[in-house]
Amino acid sequence: MTLIGLDFSINKPAACIYHNKQYKFIGWPYGLSDKLISTYNNSGANLIARTDDKEKGDNSSEQMRYQVSNAKYIANLMFDSLKEYLNEDTHIGFEGLSFGSTGDIVLQLGGYKYILMDRFNELVPFENMYTYAPISVKSTAKCAKRGMNKVDMINAFIDLNIDSDFRRNLKKDKETYMKKGGKNFIDHLDDLVDAFWVLETMRIKNKLV
Repeated sequence: MTLIGLDFSINKPAACIYHNKQYKFIGWPYGLSDKLISTYNNSGANLIARTDDKEKGDNSSEQMRYQVSNAKYIANLMFDSLKEYLNEDTHIGFEGLSFGSTGDIVLQLGGYKYILMDRFNELVPFENMYTYAPISVKSTAKCAKRGMNKVDMINAFIDLNIDSDFRRNLKKDKETYMKKGGKNFIDHLDDLVDAFWVLETMRIKNKLV
């Protein structure tokens, strides 16, 4: 059995894979600097290059066509990156939208997610796909108290004892993954860690592995 947790967004999707008792991390961020990509790739995470552009067109019809085309591009990219882990015994968890989320971006994100799920369904049964509320994911990390945030969830991940080169490197040299000032972590780290907590939420709630 393989478990995959996804923190899905249009610009910075990330995945955590649990396979053969080891955790692996993959990200597909748009616009991340070469320096940060190198930092991650040297840490045990695997960041996949993207070539999509952001020219969405000048009118509603062109923008609609762009969104569908871009959603299919991202879905195919993620599918190809994860294909070796996808089969009828794979379980995939997604983080849902925050309560009260509204606006066009919510519709776009939902459309992208459904296209991705449909692509995964070529190899993974729909009944093996799950969605969890953000508060459930935070509760798994024991970071659901008022005032707790992404930094707390990252620190909770770093303090775990799991078989992951990525986690060990974060713990060993935490300063490398901090922004100037030492209060916040570098871009995309929260997405990778959220993917882990989505995976753990799925594992616990569905009694998997």
